[in-house]
This record gives sequence, C-alpha cells and structure tokens, in this order.
Amino acid sequence: MQPTLNYSDMLSYYSNAVELGLRTGKVVQNAVERSLREHLHFVELTVGQFAPLTKVEQPKDLVAAQSAMMESFRDSFTTTTKNLLQIQQDAGAEIKALFSESAEKFAPESFTKLFKVA
Repeated sequence: MQPTLNYSDMLSYYSNAVELGLRTGKVVQNAVERSLREHLHFVELTVGQFAPLTKVEQPKDLVAAQSAMMESFRDSFTTTTKNLLQIQQDAGAEIKALFSESAEKFAPESFTKLFKVA
C-alpha cells in the first residue's frame, strides 16, 4: 500500500506556517519601531540638555550647568534604559506565546495525519 498525501491538511500547515512567520515579523517590527522611537527621543533630550551650557557667562555658572546637565542626562538615560528593557520583555513575551502556539500546531504527531494509506 502506498501512502498518499492529504493536500488539505498540508495546505493548512503551510497556511499556519506563513501566518506564524507574518505574526512573528510583526512582533519584531513593532519592537524595532518602539526601540527606535525611544532612542530618538533620548537623542532629542540629550541634545536639548546642552542648551544651558551655551548661555554660561561665568565659570561658576559652567560648573552648575554641567552638574545640572549630567543629572538630567542620568535621569534620561535611566528612563530610556528602563523603557528599552520593557520593550524587549514585551516582544519576548509575544514571541514566546507564538512559539508555544506553534509547538501545538506543528507537533510531530500532528504530521502523521498528512499521510493516508491507500
């Protein structure tokens, strides 16, 4: 007896694989976009922190402006780092959920129904 291929189930597997690839790509794209926006926001904040240094008239004012700039930079850096970590955690959780879902759909025992014995 020759095994025959169940084309309907094979098409379903293929469709599920394409869908999984697209969904994974969307999760990664979303995470990259969010990360890029976060980085750009950090750059904008950092550049803006240099403005007070350009208005310094006395040496003592320079030290105060530098201290304020460094404190603001530290706060911005900390916030940005926390936000980037949250983006990574969110994306990781979404990808983990997709992998769990795909483990069920593409379990080895589920492939046996692709073949029928004629």
